[in-house]
Amino acid sequence: MQFNLSRQTVGRLLVFATVFLCLASTGTEISYYLLDHKRLLGLVGQFSLGYEANVPTWYSSVLLLACAAVLAVIGFSRPPGKGGYRRHWLALAAIFAYMSLDEAAVLHEGLIPLTHYLAQPFGITLEGAFYLAWTLPAAVLLVVFGVCYLGFLKYLPAGSRNGFILAGLVYVGGAFGTEFLLSYWIDVHGDNFVHGMLNVLQETMEIAGASLFLYVLLRHIETETGEVQINVRY
Repeated sequence: MQFNLSRQTVGRLLVFATVFLCLASTGTEISYYLLDHKRLLGLVGQFSLGYEANVPTWYSSVLLLACAAVLAVIGFSRPPGKGGYRRHWLALAAIFAYMSLDEAAVLHEGLIPLTHYLAQPFGITLEGAFYLAWTLPAAVLLVVFGVCYLGFLKYLPAGSRNGFILAGLVYVGGAFGTEFLLSYWIDVHGDNFVHGMLNVLQETMEIAGASLFLYVLLRHIETETGEVQINVRY
């Protein structure tokens, strides 16, 4: 048996999954903080966007891995040399593969105690918005990434370029920007309903940004090769 999925169908599925996970997680936060149902038959742990190793974590990891796979397909289809930016596509594929691993294994949190430790000799205390200190080395990497990919963005068709930039702003705004709000709130006010909803905002923006990026990638392929069809056989 075979199923054919068009780009438009994939887009609708991505929107549905994003909305479903956002609403499900909002419900778990209301249950946990406002109704004092801490487990709700296990649904809180399985669907809260603030938890790890659950359904949203699995979905986010698979979504990022799908982006990596499509980026790799585009990269390997490019001829060697600077004209097609083959290395940039493949480097992006590797970055998204790592992001998928990090989403599942939460590797970036290991930078928090390390950054606090490295700040101590300078008499710097990281607190408030900088309490979750992995954002500081991440900011440096973001600047380096932006500089390295300026030429790549200029090379892209306008539609793909604008879509990539929008998807990046949504994803980075969630993964990086809202982390300062979360850091400040957890350090100053502790764990409460607002903190839970900030988690929902952060993770929803990440999922939405990655979903938009995947959709734009499929559209980019479509503009070059014609209609995109994903065939699923079993």
